[in-house]
Parts: sequence; C-alpha cells; structure tokens
Amino acid sequence: MIKAILFDLDGTLTLMNQEEFMKNYVGLLAPRFKSLLSPEKFVKQLNRSTEVMIKQPQEGKTNLQVFIADFTKGTGLTYNALWPIFEAFYATDFPALSYLVKVNQHGKEAVTNALEGGYKVAIAANPVMPLIAIEERIRWAGLTPQMFQVVPSIESFHFCKPHIGFYRELAENLELDPSECLMVGNHPVEDLVAQDIGMKTFYVGDTTEGIQTTYTGDIAELAQRIIARNL
Repeated sequence: MIKAILFDLDGTLTLMNQEEFMKNYVGLLAPRFKSLLSPEKFVKQLNRSTEVMIKQPQEGKTNLQVFIADFTKGTGLTYNALWPIFEAFYATDFPALSYLVKVNQHGKEAVTNALEGGYKVAIAANPVMPLIAIEERIRWAGLTPQMFQVVPSIESFHFCKPHIGFYRELAENLELDPSECLMVGNHPVEDLVAQDIGMKTFYVGDTTEGIQTTYTGDIAELAQRIIARNL
C-alpha cells in the first residue's frame, strides 16, 4: 500500500531547459569567487567536487562535507572562506533564475491531490544544493516548502541520485518502508533506480525499450490516479 509520494523537481514539478539553466547558474555563481579563484578554475573545481560528492559518498558524512573536503583540497581554501560566499549567492542571486523555470500545473495538481488524499509527500530532487535553494525551487513550482514532509538538501543528506542510499534515506526520514513509497520522476536512471530497494515508480514520459517502471505517463495522469487511489 502506497503511503508516500516522492516528487522530483526539474522536469517533473517544474519545466525547464536544463542546459540553459546550468549555463546561467554558473554564469552568476562564478563571479562571486573572482577574488579567490579565476572563473575557469572555479568552474573546473565546482564540477569536480560535485562529481566526487555524487559518485563517492563517505559513510557518516553529509553531501556538503564531501563536497567541501574535495573543494578545499583542490583549491587550498577553507570552509570559512568558501561556504559564506555560496550562502550569499543562494540568498540573493539564485532567485533571479526563476525566469528560466515554468510551473508544471499538473505537477502542482498532483501534489495537492496527494495531500488531500492523505498521502505523505516529499521532494526527491538531487540534494546537491543547500536547503535555501531547494526551497526556492519548490516555490518556482507554485508550491510551498511546508507542503512537504521531507526536503533533502546538501546539508542534511548523505547520498545523491542515483545512489540507492538516497532513496533509503528518504524512506527513513518518512518513517516508512521503501515498498510504501512511490517515486515520481522523469529521469530513467536517477529516478527509476528507486525500484532497486522496492519502491514503486511513476516515470514521467514515454517509455522506450529497456525502461522498467511500475507506471508511466504524463503527470496529469498521475494526478488522476491519485484521486482514484489507483496506485
């Protein structure tokens, strides 16, 4: 029996061009560090440390701790020199990127239907940004952070997608068995890997050969399934 529905953000609750968004995101972020690092070196280290965080989780360490450890190792800079700059960026510059993101009205409907149907709901976006940024992205979806019982972030989670530890951690935070959760997302690897620990999945998009999922369709269909309790 499904008791919780986990929603990806980008491409699921919001609509955006990922490449265009990342270009503008880095274009705003890199100049923040110009007194410490050239834009070229900053972007190279940002990409490297993000990759390490995603691919090489360390037991007992949050994603932020893994990211910072690699970033400081690569640049010789300290946490106290780096992280306040990131925090200032997310507080003041990051919201300006909202123009690149559109609300998926059917996504908003699905979340509302889930809450009204008594399901627990959680965000299942990759926790590679701080909580302030994830909460901002939730608002870009036309929703509020308070609607979600769990909102993973770089500070609080210890794994990233597609590591199954991310989904275990989500289920633990919801105090549910993975089999009681439905993961909703548009990425055939990062989102559907949730099946490996017993979650059901709703793939937002057209299935192609090789994609295995419990359900598939657009998110408007999911919204109707939730009302009909057909999950």
